[in-house]
Amino acid sequence: MTLRWTETVLGHSLGLRPGERVLILADRQLQPAAEALTEAARRMQAGEVVHYALPEPGRLQVVPRSLAAAVAAADVVISLRAELRLSVEDAAMRAAMDAFRRAGRGRWVSLAQVEVETLEAALSPGLEEVAARASALAGRMRAAAGVRLTAPGGTDLRVSYEGRPVLVDTGQVREAGAVGNLPAGEAYVAPHETGVDGQLVVDVALGDIPLDQPVTLTFRRGRVMEATGGEAAAELRRRLGDDRWAWTVGELGLGVNPHITPSGRVALAEKALGTAHVALGGNLAFGGRNPAPTHYDCVIASPTVEFL
Repeated sequence: MTLRWTETVLGHSLGLRPGERVLILADRQLQPAAEALTEAARRMQAGEVVHYALPEPGRLQVVPRSLAAAVAAADVVISLRAELRLSVEDAAMRAAMDAFRRAGRGRWVSLAQVEVETLEAALSPGLEEVAARASALAGRMRAAAGVRLTAPGGTDLRVSYEGRPVLVDTGQVREAGAVGNLPAGEAYVAPHETGVDGQLVVDVALGDIPLDQPVTLTFRRGRVMEATGGEAAAELRRRLGDDRWAWTVGELGLGVNPHITPSGRVALAEKALGTAHVALGGNLAFGGRNPAPTHYDCVIASPTVEFL
């Protein structure tokens, strides 16, 4: 049975209970989605439901104290962003996340680079199929010490992660203090910081940097030694500069969601069935040792995955 996408978010993902307080943070262009979630939460007998229009990232922002207070008081927080801007300061979202972490009691789901049509297509089927696919794939990854990725675009890369925890993105965010993303659908791991060698040809998405042509990243012992490929590669070099940790591997992820079409929107593409991604930068939150403050997911199409 097809569900309303709002039921997937509030029920299947967050497990909303009657009486719980809900806070919805949304870009102005996503106010129709925020209103749909508000109505659904009330149908599910939530307590107070508040939605807050987020200012555009990068503009001078005076963050009202009421935002931090609302986040701290909420049992459930849902953020809706139309775009992803990794290089722009977002004071409102940073203040909200700081308040959430200090409170340590709510559950937060982030939906980035979405519009209503995407939400309907990717979330109306529910989470059960995606969770099963991701869990099965994680089992295969745990039984291996690493992978070799090859792809028609030119990728040929070996990744070692033996002993590192392989995690599953099922979309379920039920524990106090938990943060998750929707749409869901990947199995992922923090590779050894010196455990990646070869060539990654990024042909789907590279963080929030538009791809004017594929970007080739040449790895040696876990670090990118050369990045080539038009304006996108030049912008990546500009952003990461000479920070060696920013150029060091941070993640290997394999997408499993059949309800997402791969595109340049990295938050969606990395979950799509038929993609793989290797991230550069920080991974302390999921079992790695890379302390970089940046994290750029590099998504490739149609990989062949050989478990080693």
